[in-house]
Amino acid sequence: MSTATQSIREIVTSRPSAASIFHRFDIDLCVQADLSLEAACRELQLSVDQVLEKLADAEVKENGGLAFDALSVSLGRLIQHIVRVHHHCVRQDLPALAEMASNVAAKRSDRDPELVKVAEVVEELRSEMYAHIEKEEQVLFPFISQMDQASIVSYPPAHACFRSVAHPIFMMEQEHESAGHIMSELVRLTNHFETPSWACATHIALFSGLGEFEADLGQHVHLENHVLFPRAIHLETEIKARS
Repeated sequence: MSTATQSIREIVTSRPSAASIFHRFDIDLCVQADLSLEAACRELQLSVDQVLEKLADAEVKENGGLAFDALSVSLGRLIQHIVRVHHHCVRQDLPALAEMASNVAAKRSDRDPELVKVAEVVEELRSEMYAHIEKEEQVLFPFISQMDQASIVSYPPAHACFRSVAHPIFMMEQEHESAGHIMSELVRLTNHFETPSWACATHIALFSGLGEFEADLGQHVHLENHVLFPRAIHLETEIKARS
């Protein structure tokens, strides 16, 4: 468990995943590396208790906190979970990772020219995932939620730009596959997110954050491809049969 008296460097060394949390609070992993967490928070006028709480929450999650039972909840509840947890991860983490990748490429590409490509691919991932989750939240998810409310027996095609929920689902699955290919490229470029001996704290934080995002993306895609989407198609089939 992290403490207020540990230095930023000590905390990140023992738990690389803490780097992404520090980045969210604008704690500089290079400039403030040797400061205690308490001192760094004092400089930035942050609540050290709030930062410690976020670090503790992340540790619980890493150690296998309570699992979300995606099979037993309603489709509406499952969608809420996906948006609150996984779409939030896209919106919160990818911009920070893209910024870190750009900074690392600018400062360290003389040591590793591939860092320029890493920055380009992270930005490509950010752009694609932003567009992807917007389509889900604005079109597909409301449609599925409407079906799940059981407030209608049938619905005219004019209510959506597709005749069956299977059509946008197919497109979303294709985009999931594209995101997977982008992540695979990042794994290749970074040698499975392994930092070199000369890496600075921001470099370490970037690769750690990319590894965490890869894990979250895997959970995200699994919940949609293997739980939400099949259940939505099954529900639509039932509704059409009743009508």
